Amino acid sequence: MDKRLRLSVNGGIRFLAVFAVILWLWSFFRSYFLFLFMLLIIMGAILSAVSLWFVRDRIQTEIVLPYHRVGKNTDIPVDILILNPMRFVGFAVDITYYRGNLFTGSMEKRKERLWAAPQKGGRLRYLLNSRYAGRLRVSVEEFRVYDLLHLFYLTDRAEKGSEVLVWPVFSEGEDTEELYECIEGFPQENESRKRGAEYNPDYEIREYIAGDELKSIHWKLSAKQGKMMVRERLAAGREKVNVLLPLGEDLDENEALMESLYGMCRLLLSKEYPIQLFWQSADQALCSRYIMELGELENVLGEILSTNGIRVSGSIEEQMSMEHSAERYILVKTGAYKGAYIIS
Repeated sequence: MDKRLRLSVNGGIRFLAVFAVILWLWSFFRSYFLFLFMLLIIMGAILSAVSLWFVRDRIQTEIVLPYHRVGKNTDIPVDILILNPMRFVGFAVDITYYRGNLFTGSMEKRKERLWAAPQKGGRLRYLLNSRYAGRLRVSVEEFRVYDLLHLFYLTDRAEKGSEVLVWPVFSEGEDTEELYECIEGFPQENESRKRGAEYNPDYEIREYIAGDELKSIHWKLSAKQGKMMVRERLAAGREKVNVLLPLGEDLDENEALMESLYGMCRLLLSKEYPIQLFWQSADQALCSRYIMELGELENVLGEILSTNGIRVSGSIEEQMSMEHSAERYILVKTGAYKGAYIIS
């Protein structure tokens, strides 16, 4: 909280206007009661400012969103709470906050006013529709707390926020497997090669990401490279499948691509195919993660949905051909076919 007590221009003008009227009445009538009233107004202004000053460190805001992830096109309840520690005096609060989707890059700034009752505080509640998948974030940029007479105010510019993950749609049913199994050129089950001696390492090395177990850290290599590296175990069985996510500039197309990716990867995992997923980060760097289990898939999707998904169309295919020219991969698509098997 800002330690400086600032004068409200509008509140000061209103106070002076009222005081000037009472002063004029007193000068005309010379009433004892009007004189006492002027003193009470002055004392009230001082007490109002002092009471706000003493509780400045205990006034807090809190944003409450659903704890668990939600599906898209749902109304998400958002609560912005203001704590009022004063027992007998309430105050008005101007709140400036942002709400937006990190994956789509959309951001909206809003300003609201609410009343914080003594001890109970105040609550701003509204419903936020999750039109697209991604990580929704609501954050308070600034809140301004006025004293009872609106003469002075304190501000807090520290950003406070809360997030909830909106998940892509995936409906399991009889037709789901047929829908996501339509991958152009992908070998049938009886044609897929088992991993043999030419591709049978116990693990591969990659950089540490949040959530990795400590026991998987490659300590010697980490010390040599100056950054945390981990061993990622590989499964025996089917040959690894590379999957390429080609995010573009169209929000609706990106939404459909994420749904296709989620359903396709679930199907591949159910068929015991290990997956190497490739996508571009916000700075256009090529990222990849090795996926063997549904939990790992959901962690990776959460990571992708938590960053800006707007990309230059076609750039990831070019980058993949340059950095992994000998690799075959499934290019995630939308429409009748949910992917195409690309042989470089």
